[in-house]
Amino acid sequence: MSSPDLAILLAVIACCIGGALGGYALARPEDVVGMVGLRLDPEKRHSVSEVRATYGGLFLLSHGGVAAALGYAPGVGATMALTLALAWAGAGIGRGYTMVKDDAGTAFNVRATIFEFLMAATLTLPFWALIAAARASGVLV
Repeated sequence: MSSPDLAILLAVIACCIGGALGGYALARPEDVVGMVGLRLDPEKRHSVSEVRATYGGLFLLSHGGVAAALGYAPGVGATMALTLALAWAGAGIGRGYTMVKDDAGTAFNVRATIFEFLMAATLTLPFWALIAAARASGVLV
């Protein structure tokens, strides 16, 4: 298996994980908000739709779309995966900032930050692997 192929496979696995998180949030929003320490407001019926939209639909379709693009058009998919990696890195940076600023260095936050940066790193792999392959073949990038 070539380096770009392995990078794409690993990124697709990361997309499956991100998409599964979204599917879980669509199906079980109450569980997701409880897991992250939030709560739904029964007087605001739209609160459950916010969980399904933000944690569910956004995660499911963004990760599913990137996985599909990586399979059908790896060059395009690699760029999409890089964008998704920036989102995961942003989440990790935001969580790291709040751990320092708000003294929220809980075990959950530490594990979540590590997970977010691992997702970010994995999703950058196809981009860098395709760049390296293009340079090795003499294509200027």
